[in-house]
Amino acid sequence: MQREYRRLPVANLLFLGASVSQVPAIRHARAAGHRVVAVDADPDAVGLRIADRCVNVDFARIAEVAAAGAVQAVDGVLAVASDRAVVPAAAIAEALGLPGIGMEVARSMTDKPTMRARLAHAGVPQPRGTVVTAGSDLDGVLDGLQLPAVLKPADSGGQRGVFFVRGRQDLEAHLHETLAFSATSRAMLEEFVDGTELNCILVVRDGEPTLVTLSDRLRPAGPGFGVGWAHVYPSALPPGVLERARNIAFDAVRRLGLRDGIAFPQLIATDHDVRIVEIAARIPAGQMADLVRFATGIELFDVAIAQALGRPVPDELVTATMDRPVAIRFLTAAPGVLPLGTVIGIGRLGDVQSSPGVLGAGLHFDVGTTITPVQVDADRRGYVAATADAPARALAVADEAAEKLDVRTLRPVVPVERRRLLLTGGAAVAAVAASLILVAFTGGLRPRLVSDTIRATAGRLQVHYAFNEPVRAELLVRGKPATALSSLRRSGELSWRDRGHATASLAIEGIDPRGRRAVFSVTTPAPAAARERHRGAA
Repeated sequence: MQREYRRLPVANLLFLGASVSQVPAIRHARAAGHRVVAVDADPDAVGLRIADRCVNVDFARIAEVAAAGAVQAVDGVLAVASDRAVVPAAAIAEALGLPGIGMEVARSMTDKPTMRARLAHAGVPQPRGTVVTAGSDLDGVLDGLQLPAVLKPADSGGQRGVFFVRGRQDLEAHLHETLAFSATSRAMLEEFVDGTELNCILVVRDGEPTLVTLSDRLRPAGPGFGVGWAHVYPSALPPGVLERARNIAFDAVRRLGLRDGIAFPQLIATDHDVRIVEIAARIPAGQMADLVRFATGIELFDVAIAQALGRPVPDELVTATMDRPVAIRFLTAAPGVLPLGTVIGIGRLGDVQSSPGVLGAGLHFDVGTTITPVQVDADRRGYVAATADAPARALAVADEAAEKLDVRTLRPVVPVERRRLLLTGGAAVAAVAASLILVAFTGGLRPRLVSDTIRATAGRLQVHYAFNEPVRAELLVRGKPATALSSLRRSGELSWRDRGHATASLAIEGIDPRGRRAVFSVTTPAPAAARERHRGAA
């Protein structure tokens, strides 16, 4: 059902961020007649192409963005689908004398240690946790918590730098990477709570929250355990549990001081209680605005624009005009439908979009993109939204439609130079000769293998590797993954049990944070000898 209401007067809106996550909001604002000034450090950000004016600078550079906003005479500042933009938006609005949520609230809703402390003081139920830095006593940190636990940056989002911790070894292995994603070099280690996750959308007006939706957040197993893999509305949890979740979300938002804004509490329900995981002061990414629109008819972008302009949000903007089951399935590599590798062809998207029950579907990739395993939110490469007579059936409809998508990938290797692989070893070493092969891709040949050592012991190959930059590495046998993808690191070890395929095509693949890849391949036998190969860095 199309909502009708009095259109807002045209305004100049400053959007912080112009990535694919902000594009729907930018398009909506322009379609409503507003003039959009978009800010992004990436000159190729897709949103810059559709904005009325572009500012190619990191929005964290407050003074420069505020100056640009003054020149463009902006009337409101928006942080949509970006946690990193929330504090800059508050600061820029303050500098320009425009409406905003305020710096104190912005910090308390983006800095996890601050959020945890304030909620704990108010008695809001949440997982137990502690702050960890490079200088922390790790034994002392672990003594105070029940394992397993979750390690995450203190002030980042998108599931970057999030790891499952079972003991000290895991904490030591991942702490450096997690801290690298924190602007303040701090991490949170929190007890893992096993239960059903909930996404909650609230609109806060004059300090009073209004519940918009409560939906289930489904996650995959494995390294991407924190990534929302599907959203399903309404939640399958009992009414009493949902009422408890609503009350905790309301209490948390009030305690953090949000007066006017959209809040995104994430909660987890166990057999015993509901706990708050964290809260964001923005429209979330991950098609949550689509879920709200498809399920209820409420348009969150209109609410965000009105609040950025300091205008009252009437009841009609937060009142549902319908209520129907909706599921959103994200398109990912396994356990999703997308194949790993560099995309060489995409077909049948129209068949997906026209499938019965499908409300919308889109892709966040094109030919030339490298599909990587699911570890962070950015590994979600598209979505299918569907409806049916029940939530579970809506998810099945989305899955059935997603299966129609035809994506073809390749792991092409192009010989760059041939040189002999020299291996270390002992009596049990099965030495091999090798040639260096790197993947050809847009943007240059990166990353590069600096050195590697291969040992064969008791039928198991152990590959010690070092790249010139942090990569996620894996072994390939005949072009297919033979090991799990490692965490992001410069060097490490991969192990594979040789089942009589020692002469098979064996390769080390490294994928950098931008998805660019390099493959080192071992292809033919060589005399058993104790040798080692080192290669200069790029």
